[in-house]
Amino acid sequence: MKTKCYGSGDRFKRIYLIAPKHPENFWSMQGTVNLLGAKTLMPNAALATLMALTPPDVDVEYVLCDENVSKLDWDMSCDLVAVTGATLHTKRIHELCRGFRQRGVKVALGGAYSSINYDLCDDLADYLFIGEAEYTWPMFLQEWVRGKAKPVYHQQTYIDLKDSPAPDWSLIDVDDYININVQTCRGCPHNCEFCDVIQYVGRKPRTKSVEQVMAEIRQAHEIGARTVFFSDDNFLAKKAFTEKLLTEIIAWNTIQSRPLSFSTQITVEIADDEKLLRMCADARFSVLFLGVETIRKQSLEDVKKFHNLKYDIFERINRISRYGIMPFLGMIVGFDHDDKAVFDELYEFFTRTNSPIIGISLLNAPRRTPLYNRMEREGRLLGNDFSGEWQLYTNIIPKQMSSEELLRRYCELFKKLYNPDLFHERLQGWLQHVDYFSPLYVNKKFDPKQFSHGVRMIFFFMVLATPAERGLFVKSMIETWKINPKLMKRAFTFLAQYHHFCDFVRRKLPGRI
Repeated sequence: MKTKCYGSGDRFKRIYLIAPKHPENFWSMQGTVNLLGAKTLMPNAALATLMALTPPDVDVEYVLCDENVSKLDWDMSCDLVAVTGATLHTKRIHELCRGFRQRGVKVALGGAYSSINYDLCDDLADYLFIGEAEYTWPMFLQEWVRGKAKPVYHQQTYIDLKDSPAPDWSLIDVDDYININVQTCRGCPHNCEFCDVIQYVGRKPRTKSVEQVMAEIRQAHEIGARTVFFSDDNFLAKKAFTEKLLTEIIAWNTIQSRPLSFSTQITVEIADDEKLLRMCADARFSVLFLGVETIRKQSLEDVKKFHNLKYDIFERINRISRYGIMPFLGMIVGFDHDDKAVFDELYEFFTRTNSPIIGISLLNAPRRTPLYNRMEREGRLLGNDFSGEWQLYTNIIPKQMSSEELLRRYCELFKKLYNPDLFHERLQGWLQHVDYFSPLYVNKKFDPKQFSHGVRMIFFFMVLATPAERGLFVKSMIETWKINPKLMKRAFTFLAQYHHFCDFVRRKLPGRI
């Protein structure tokens, strides 16, 4: 058992930090994770940040359990259990808090779930944290060790993100994760009706300094990370900052013998700036998750996603693809203007843009969002039990079709997207569309970890995969080599993602088609 002590005393209070297990859905990318030999997508940065926030005059010992990579010890000898999680983890958060309190262990609960759903947390924890914890956690620790801790710590103003330290990753094994996550910004200037993020972190973007971010990137590199995921809700929230950061990343990454790859969540507005797109490619961004949501103008207007309406979405997606960056499209069905015809329109759009990877969700109304309030006024809420899951369930009564028909057509579209032949057509169209290859990375050091992942993928597709997946793999590798050998790594990435979604379709959708 790995532990980390802070302070200089000879008696330490032990805190058991717990990250709940993620429910199995397509956003967890578990199929891709398993294929690449890791255990989960990324570590919990919140808990690692709590460790780094420990005041020097507090003597505590931390033990970490990320349930996604290790087994929980209900009998852990500790003075406090600290649990964090999002709405997605609701069920498990309640199990953990009640289970340890029944064993006589004090529990501290924080994170997005307790911050948004604080009114549902009565009697769930001994110490409840509402809002960001950079200021309240150190205060709590100093009061807790003296026996003076309060039941609620509420951060009512937004913190200066420059006061947020680099996470302490000393208790993780980097090989358990595909990505190491780095957060550069909190807050998003947009006001999408269904988004609960801005209810928690606000609409005014707050950033760390570029120097802080670069220090975290170097730290990730030093512990052996191959990829960094910028866990911002909108990496483009402050454009001038993003440009300055990309400049520093390029300067640093190009001199590394083992350069990092990057991915993030970002708005489609990135496609409107050719210079920034090129910088993303030169920094070695491989994937951009894009909240496209829908191609129907009326729906975008209804949910106040006006920034998606500025320019033609078709050209925006194609422009990103031309730079060799994978556009991971996040789509939603079930808007008020969605009728039966929207499913064919979406499929045609995915085909025209040659978009290989698409994640489709059902529209839901999280608590405290404008959409929730509107649905409540209209009497269209199905209970008050939104679990954070956006697949196979909606808490909204659809306007243009029944809930059953919406789900059936959703499943049909999903299955069609990951039909191997249709996926292959989109993949080859995408690869043929790439016309920019960054000249900044040549003669780099051989990366044995990357090679081992490649060997693992080849073994899986040639030996363990279904005949349909095996045929797709062989055909894709041959045709990619003919198009351009430089695209082989990108094709591997798409095929790993394909395996995940294909696996999701097989295990989650049968019986619903």
